[in-house]
Amino acid sequence: MHNEMKQRAAEKAFEILLQKAKDPFKLGLGSGSTSEIFLKILIKRQKELPPFECIASSIKIYEMSADVLPYMKEDAFETLDFYIDGADEVSLDHNFHMIKGGGGCLTREKILFNSANYRIIMVDLTKLHRGPIGSGFKKIPIEVLPFGLRSTLRQVHYKGTIRRNFTTDQGAVLFDMDAPLPGQKSTPEVCSDLSKIPGVIEVGVFPPPQLFVVGKQDSAEVIHV
Repeated sequence: MHNEMKQRAAEKAFEILLQKAKDPFKLGLGSGSTSEIFLKILIKRQKELPPFECIASSIKIYEMSADVLPYMKEDAFETLDFYIDGADEVSLDHNFHMIKGGGGCLTREKILFNSANYRIIMVDLTKLHRGPIGSGFKKIPIEVLPFGLRSTLRQVHYKGTIRRNFTTDQGAVLFDMDAPLPGQKSTPEVCSDLSKIPGVIEVGVFPPPQLFVVGKQDSAEVIHV
């Protein structure tokens, strides 16, 4: 059932891109299983779109498509027209903030997300959760430099675990912080504080995009934020 819902979301996201992309454009590609489904659709139907160039948050996505899609150099873009990706969790009770980056592409995803003028996030129905941020995913990924790792984590002050035998696409470490977070501060406030710690590269809480595509078993719902 989950694969069917992801397929519905990816198909709808491509249709939205087809409607909105009227001129040559730059496209950021996300990571994860739903993004891989979207990538297959993009490869198959790319000739229906105006000319475009891609940049990928995931080494895997790049390697799956580098020989069939036009890619920019990784340091060559300033802004993107569109960014299309998935999410680990969407918080319905907290202004549609998201948890992303659990697959190991956190910093690259956030760079592309922040660079894009229009962001489309694809999720299946199970990724929508009520309650505090982290109620569904149960962790918030933090990408941390390996250098001084223990010193950096000593300053985090929240429980969690280091992802063993795992490096991110940028060669860093993932610390999975236990969620929901305790205390009086909101999760985005906590994440903003954590990002100021030397050694913390990025924290996996994202603001809402312009649009969510929610895949269901037999349809896809579009949510404008």
